[in-house]
Amino acid sequence: MITKDMTIFEIIRSHPKAIEVFKAHEMGCGGCLAVMDESVEKGARRHGVNLDKLLKDLNSLFSEVHEG
Repeated sequence: MITKDMTIFEIIRSHPKAIEVFKAHEMGCGGCLAVMDESVEKGARRHGVNLDKLLKDLNSLFSEVHEG
């Protein structure tokens, strides 16, 4: 499960397709050095993204992988 305290890097490292979720939320996290230590919550706030929606979308992606 993805939580607001996880770093963006942790999420992308464990599931590279997560980068597409970040891009869909207009967070260009693939090329930003902040991903190394920035939490999902901090990144969402920095980009004006709805944290609950972002977490829901990220967790949906991970659910698909574990179910399939």
